Amino acid sequence: MVLAACGSEPVAEPVAEIEVTQYPGVPEEQAAQVRAAGRVIDPASYAIFAPLVGAPPYADVTVAEAVAYGSDPAQILDIYTANTAAEGERRPVLLFVHGGGFTGGSRQGGYYPQNITAWAARNGMVGVNIDYRLAPGAPWPAARDDLARAIAWVGEHIAEYGGDPDNIVLWGHSAGANHVADYVTHAGLQGPEAARVKGALLLSPAYFAAVGEAPHAYYGTDATLQTAEPAIARLGAATIPVMLAHAEYDPEAFEDFARAVSARLCGDGAGGQCPPILRLADHNHMTEGASVGSVDQSLTGPLLDWIRGL
Repeated sequence: MVLAACGSEPVAEPVAEIEVTQYPGVPEEQAAQVRAAGRVIDPASYAIFAPLVGAPPYADVTVAEAVAYGSDPAQILDIYTANTAAEGERRPVLLFVHGGGFTGGSRQGGYYPQNITAWAARNGMVGVNIDYRLAPGAPWPAARDDLARAIAWVGEHIAEYGGDPDNIVLWGHSAGANHVADYVTHAGLQGPEAARVKGALLLSPAYFAAVGEAPHAYYGTDATLQTAEPAIARLGAATIPVMLAHAEYDPEAFEDFARAVSARLCGDGAGGQCPPILRLADHNHMTEGASVGSVDQSLTGPLLDWIRGL
């Protein structure tokens, strides 16, 4: 299935059922700034949506900060719960994995990515936002292993915060989407915690056509870990449902990956998982996540529908 939001074109020629649902999109003022910036990966883009998204602390959401899920100093997480959540209720859990080029990033910033877990809390979920060990000091499979450890921790403890330990949805952005994809698609590395994961959103994962000239900071020289074709083959074989999204103004390699997924997994005669694919109009690599919680629902509208259908 290929999804198109706010009148945008699907990512490839129709190869499966196409569902087009209209949601409030990017306001024209912000859209014009994104279009003017073009296909950039620039932290300055966060400022485009900052006026439309609240920053912490939140009056309506309680955050338990820097909870350890492992022994390494990087293995910490924050938990977001709505103040109006009913006592005794068990809500789905959204576990977010930040990006940062495999070597940087954090679960906390000026307002992003906290806006994503706050949005989750406001929409009937418990939000969990993790840090993890970074490359090059912690190469493959360290971040995947940290995510597995965080999922296990959530399974053991999230009921204390009103979450359902058996209803976890993963969401990763950029390098974080790779870590989520690596967890979901390397089934042989999963433990019993995987049974708790009901779905995963991959927002602009970074798998490219070929390896670079220098070793990858996280994957090293192993092409099977970092290039698109092996990643797509693993995705098709995954048993955990996946949704894939990317931005209109992502660098072209990200759109190429989405097109390749559609062609390989959703064409005539394709076998295995054909994920919903969402192309986000008037967004770039940074704004697609930084807009969450604003009036723009081009990502969160379809995502909520998908989560509720899992």
